[in-house]
Amino acid sequence: MKIITWNCNLNFSKKFENIEAFHADIIIIQECERLRTDFFPNHDFFWTGRIENKGLGIMVSKSTKAKVSDLHNTRLINFLPIETEGLNILGVWAYNHRAAKFGNNVSGNTSDALSFYKNWLAESEVSIFGGDFNNSVVWDKGDNENNFSNINSSLNNLEFMSIYHHLTEEDFGSEKDPTFFHTKKEIKSYHIDYLFLKGMEVKTLDIGSYEDWIKYSDHVPLICEIKN
Repeated sequence: MKIITWNCNLNFSKKFENIEAFHADIIIIQECERLRTDFFPNHDFFWTGRIENKGLGIMVSKSTKAKVSDLHNTRLINFLPIETEGLNILGVWAYNHRAAKFGNNVSGNTSDALSFYKNWLAESEVSIFGGDFNNSVVWDKGDNENNFSNINSSLNNLEFMSIYHHLTEEDFGSEKDPTFFHTKKEIKSYHIDYLFLKGMEVKTLDIGSYEDWIKYSDHVPLICEIKN
């Protein structure tokens, strides 16, 4: 099985062939437009968001039965729970403090999504929690519950691990491979996209290069292959 997460920086329908070429089974796409469930020939497409051209999408291979969980809480922006045969997926495009513009009864914090979906994540022996978290320990301040160090600890307690950090043994905040380039500048780089997996053995993880992907987005994809 192959898993990809990528913030496409809008207009995914014009860029999906770059991702489709990897023949992934599960693809988590941030900052994408709402599309029909059957838009893609080889995947079912699920979407959530408050802005029609800028939300969170998850593509699941048509060979696998998938649906949006009945637990889906649209007040959590933007988090999308998908249930498949033997696998739960929680896609992430965390709006953090920006969610406040949609009202006082919403949240964009990953910490709140973890609290809400905690039992759902715990019940599944095999799960994916991945996407653009818009967060890193380098930005942690004080005792904020949404500090990334707290998010990582909560996920570890649920038996999830960041595949990048597991394989590289690099410390959070000291990643050698960035995933985001602010204003598309190579010198303004951060690692804020993650694949946290539970109950899976990883074969490979590739991080897209700045040179190959900057023409399409200010983020590069994470491409993970799971051992059968």
